[in-house]
Amino acid sequence: MYQILVVEDDRNTHQVICEFLKEEGYTVTDAYDGEEAITYFYEGRFDLVILDIMMPKKNGMEVLQEIRSLSDTPVIMLTALGDEYTQIKSFDLQADEYVTKPFSPVVLVKRVSALLRRSRTINKTTISFEDVVVDFSAYTVTKNGEPISLTTKEIEILKVLIENQGNVLSRMQILDAVWGFDSDIADRIIDTHIKNLRKKLECTSIHTVKGIGYRFEVVK
Repeated sequence: MYQILVVEDDRNTHQVICEFLKEEGYTVTDAYDGEEAITYFYEGRFDLVILDIMMPKKNGMEVLQEIRSLSDTPVIMLTALGDEYTQIKSFDLQADEYVTKPFSPVVLVKRVSALLRRSRTINKTTISFEDVVVDFSAYTVTKNGEPISLTTKEIEILKVLIENQGNVLSRMQILDAVWGFDSDIADRIIDTHIKNLRKKLECTSIHTVKGIGYRFEVVK
């Protein structure tokens, strides 16, 4: 049974989200402000967090930062702020998804299901390059034998790049492959994820092709 932490200060919105999640069989824990969210996260073991940005006591960005200091649990940011800057900041802090209000609760639940499915089931393949080993079955990454914490989306982007090794992929191609064709995510968010991957992996195999996108190729 999947455990989901829902953090939303608007009671009506919160209730709707929880009702739809429970109808799909998820177990839900309620939090109505940032401090409460962090307390519950420390105390519980969650498979996914739905996190509003504009909240009292601690905002969603602060909560996300705290979560990422502890865990790579998938996080969906939920907000009325649809500007590119807020999206980029969310992904800089390693959010996995970003849903803009107003939203369809049915679609939100579908995104929850897809994110949980992708975080649990990925091709049973281990890839090695430079000093990095990626186990797509266990969803783990190591460098020089030391574990590296990547988010679900970062691993999925890396997988898409590796599967298309030697080919140039546009931002939109990566976006469609990882988020789906109906995503409202700005394609420039891919740049943020690539930056995070390069920083964490300290590798030179992800190449920028100016004006087009990115290519994965190990230079020997």
